[in-house]
Amino acid sequence: MYKALIIVLLSLLWNWPVYARHYKVYKNLDYVKPSEKDYDKVRHKLDVYAPKEKIATGKVLVFIHGGSWDAGHKELYKFVGRAFAANGITTVIINYRLSPGTKYEGIAYDCARAVAWVKQNIGTYGGNPDELYVAGHSAGGQLAALIISDPSFFDKVGIANSIKGCILNDPFGLNIYKYLEHGYDGDATFRITFTNSPVVWKKASPLLLLKKNNVHYYIMHGGKTYPAVFSDSEDFHKKNREVGNSSEIHTVGRKKHIGMVLLFFRKHNKEVKKVVAFIKR
Repeated sequence: MYKALIIVLLSLLWNWPVYARHYKVYKNLDYVKPSEKDYDKVRHKLDVYAPKEKIATGKVLVFIHGGSWDAGHKELYKFVGRAFAANGITTVIINYRLSPGTKYEGIAYDCARAVAWVKQNIGTYGGNPDELYVAGHSAGGQLAALIISDPSFFDKVGIANSIKGCILNDPFGLNIYKYLEHGYDGDATFRITFTNSPVVWKKASPLLLLKKNNVHYYIMHGGKTYPAVFSDSEDFHKKNREVGNSSEIHTVGRKKHIGMVLLFFRKHNKEVKKVVAFIKR
């Protein structure tokens, strides 16, 4: 909670008047119909940060927040929408249902539903539905990679995987099977989300599901992040190259886990610029 408070305070203080000239925000849009039986009036919402026409590229970035699958809110990540929209990228920040209210399958399904909504509606906000990129930090990275690696999620929402690129910012849980099998202290919370079944852990591990696809991967991890994040990022990159996928990986200085997402605060940050260049490539 304290770290989340710091994020909010910094986001309010950092360049809001400058950013405001470059984009318009559309808040709390439903990506699940209220008539659906599992509709959640808070968690099934997203925000669109639409660049002004003179700087818009048509590229679209869907950002999935982290929070160990049981915490987090799109409101904490306004800075991501501001920074990328100010660089001409139509940016969508999503909420999703959290554990323990739903298991990992329900969480990933929500993320796929949000992407489907974007695919079907982003043209209204100046984005090109054929230029979709998905990004995530920490647990959000696992979710971004999972909905791409496991085709059942997009099949369930009625769209083909049309993601052009995936940006993983210090992703946690790319091999959640290895993490839970090891039995680290404090993993009881994760077992609520992923159960106690090794079979389920394997199904939830993007690294173990990865196959040849047309997605371009941009992986970034901190030089001082958690060992599990560092090793899984490296392994995911290697697996991508082994199966013939386009993948690049970047170690960012001495950054730790939280510091990695804070890189996305400012539109002129060099790491933001690198991601923007990847998207525009």
